[in-house]
Parts: sequence; C-alpha cells; structure tokens
Amino acid sequence: MQNKIHKAGEIKTIFVINDFLMQSDKKRVISNSLYYTLSNILLKVFSFLLIPLYTSFLTPDQYGIVNLSFGFSAFVSCLLMFGLQYAVVRFYADTKENQEGTKKLFSSVINFLLLSSTLVVLLLLVSESLWDSIIFKNINSIAIVTISILISGTSGIYFVYQELLRGMQRAKESILLTYVYFFLMLLSNILVVVVFRLGALGILMSSLIVTIIMIGLMFRDLIHSGFYELKIDWKITKSVLKYSLPLIPHTIAFNVSNLYTKIIINSKMTTSMLGLFSLASQFGMVADQVSNSVQSAFQPWLYQKLKAINEGENKEIESIRTLTSQLLWVFGAIYILIGAWAQQAIDIMTAPPYHSAWGYVPLIVMSVAIKSPLYFYQNFMYYYKDRSRYIFVCTLAGCTLSMILIWFLVPVIGIYGAIIADIIALVFRLFLTKWLLRRTNTIYSFTNVIAITLISILWLSITVIPSYLGVFESPLLDYGYKTLLIIAYLSLIFWIYRAQAVMAVRNLFRKFA
Repeated sequence: MQNKIHKAGEIKTIFVINDFLMQSDKKRVISNSLYYTLSNILLKVFSFLLIPLYTSFLTPDQYGIVNLSFGFSAFVSCLLMFGLQYAVVRFYADTKENQEGTKKLFSSVINFLLLSSTLVVLLLLVSESLWDSIIFKNINSIAIVTISILISGTSGIYFVYQELLRGMQRAKESILLTYVYFFLMLLSNILVVVVFRLGALGILMSSLIVTIIMIGLMFRDLIHSGFYELKIDWKITKSVLKYSLPLIPHTIAFNVSNLYTKIIINSKMTTSMLGLFSLASQFGMVADQVSNSVQSAFQPWLYQKLKAINEGENKEIESIRTLTSQLLWVFGAIYILIGAWAQQAIDIMTAPPYHSAWGYVPLIVMSVAIKSPLYFYQNFMYYYKDRSRYIFVCTLAGCTLSMILIWFLVPVIGIYGAIIADIIALVFRLFLTKWLLRRTNTIYSFTNVIAITLISILWLSITVIPSYLGVFESPLLDYGYKTLLIIAYLSLIFWIYRAQAVMAVRNLFRKFA
C-alpha cells in the first residue's frame, strides 16, 4: 500500500512538472513573441521617422535605384541561402540536446554558405555587364551593380545566423543584434546621405559595410558559444540540403513577385505612383512584421509540441489550438489599428503629394491578414519533412497567379490591381496548402481559423469605409468612430477569453498583494 501511495505521488508530481513545463513553454512563446514584435515595431517606427529625411535628400530617381538594388540583392541572397534559413530551425529541434551535434550542424551550414556565396558572387561579378543590361537599365553605374552583388553575397549569411538565434529561442540576443544593425545603418546612412551627399551609392555602400561588421559579430558569438569550427560535415550538409533545396522556389518566387510588381507599376504607370505604392507598402510590412515576429517564437515551440505529440502526448494538441486562436485574434487587433490609423500617420509624416497613399494601406493590411493562417499551416509543411517539398508548389503557383493578374489588372485599375491580385493569390495559396496537408493532422479547425481572420478583415473594412467615402466632415468624428470600433473589437476578444482574463488578473493581484 505504501509503495502504491509512493508511486501515486510520483505520478502526481510528474503531472505537476509537465503542466508547469507546458505553461513555461507557452509563456516563453508569448514573451518571445512580445520581444520580437515590440522590437520590430520600434524598428519600423524608427524607419518611418527617416522617411522625411530620405525624401528630402534623395531624388525620386535615387530612391528608385535604392529600391531596385535592394530588390535585386534580396532575390540573389534568397537564392544563395538555399532555403537553409528554414532548415536550421527544423534540424536544431533534433540536435538541441546534443552540443556536438549542434556544433556540427551550425558549422556545416555557415561554412557551406561562405563557400557557395563566394563562388556565386565571383560568377556574378564576371558577368556584371549582363545584369547591368537586364536589371539595372538606365542607371549607368558599375559601382551600383558591383555593390548590389556584394550585398547579395553577405546579407544571406547574416540572415541565416538570425534564424539560428531564433531557433534556439535566444530572443534577447537576436533583438539586441537587430538594434545594433539598425542603428549602425542609421548612423552610416545619415553620414553618407546628409553629410557626404553620396545618394543611392552611399546607402548601398553603408549597407555592405554594416552587414560585414554583423557577420564579424556572428563569428564572435558562434566561436564563444562553442558552436563553430572550420569544418563542413558533408553528411549533415547533404541531409540539410535535401530538406532545404525544395524550399528555394518558395523564397525566390516571393522575391521575384515583389520585384515584378514594382517593375510593372513603374513601367505601366509612373515612378511617382511607384513611390506611393512603396510608402503604403511600408505599413503593410509593419503588419507582416508582427506576424513574422510571432512566428519566430511560435515555430520552435510548435516543433517541440509536434515532437511530443508524435511521441504520444496528445494533451499538447489543445494547447496548440488555443494559442493559435489567441494569436489570430491579437493579429486582428493589430491589423485593424494599422489599417485604421494609416491615414493620420501618413498625413503627419509626409508632404501633401504623398497623402493619397493611405488609401492603399487597408487593402494591403487585409492581404497580410490572409497570410496569418497561411503561415500557421505552412509550419506543418516545414516540420514534416515529407511535406516540405510542397511548400514551393504553393508559393510558385500563388506567385505565378499573382504576376499574371498584375499584368492584366494594373493597366486597368492601377495600384489597386496589384493589391487585389496579391489578395486573390494568397487566398489561392491558403486553400492549396490546406489541400496538400489533407492527409496530415494539422490540429487546427480550418473553419475556426478562417472565421477569426474574416472577422478581423470585415471589422477593418467597416472601420475605414467612412474615410474612403468622406462621410465625416470633422476629423474628430472620424477619430471617434475609429476609436469606438477598435474598442469594440478589443471588447469582443475580452468577452471570448473572459475566463482566462479574469484568472490572469486574479493571479497578478495575488502576486502583488
């Protein structure tokens, strides 16, 4: 009898510990999500504050050169990363308990990137005239093309390192380096643009120099942490590449689609319209950054839970469902805030010629809202290695559809055509992803995920329609209307999760009482 009581006590203790660990993991996801989100939002705020500066010292042509160069660099760097930014997070989930295995994994990935990037950059430099005639028409600057190629070869390496930090759930270190990177870029850009008046060339030069500095900090950290050696384990590299190579079309298609959109708007319309679209897209990037920031914390947590579920711990299923629904509601609130107040933000921050850009923001934010459920479902494709090869199918199909629609819609309805094409393509990708995962236990209720997303989109629509129609003659009435609807949405979230909210308040009160 005493042994039975003792065993029962042990079992109870195990359950208590497991429950604590589950709550601890969930808190880590939430805290890391807050770290990433607040950090990225602050960075975007700082970036927004630079918009008046850059538009004062850069001509539209110079601004166009910067955007074109960074678009080219983003495309090439995605190609050079070989999809390894996704692979390192996935494979670290298998090696995190093995220090030596993690060291071999990280070393193999970083060294392979260094070797391959060097070779490709040399090839691009040799064929520089080809890229000058295809991509950089009418620029007539060898220096611009050369620096763009060099940025392509370095930025991908640092981005993969950032994914390493996120995979290890080292949110604070990742954020610290992000701020170091940003403020180095800020200071160097002010120096080259305001002081030396080097224009687009100066911005590209400062980007290259700062990226090289960050790569130096990367090596310092990896060596100090015992995660780096000057070796490539080709067995590990082959295994990682087998997982990551099918993901290349996924990342390339996305960047090609973005670059293609800018080219079409610039060619079919005007450079000034491209400027308005770029400004509106900045707000969409803030909304997308929120989702990406949360995914940076959520994805490693999800991988751990899926691993536990595969080992028979089915109780983790409910925790995944609950947290996903909660995050979707929070995303909705943030999207509504961004879409609703974009008009006021643009009016305050920019000159009158830019004020009409606000009209594109709500639709762009709605397209980002559709991405949220897409990201959650794509996580399962990333986790299940036999499904990862389908990611590029969804992305390639969606981007191809978007590019076709953009070609026909932009000449007819302008920038709205590009945004609508993106929304249609994202909806197509979401349903295609769900169909390809039909034989995989994705845990979520698709109806629930879609319902939450549609509610936030409809709420945003109701919030901004009066602004489009000019219903309110007084700005105060417009502000009051938007504020009331935002409060109503937040109240809806509180009502849905009122039990958890009351419990959280009670616990907080007991803690400080």
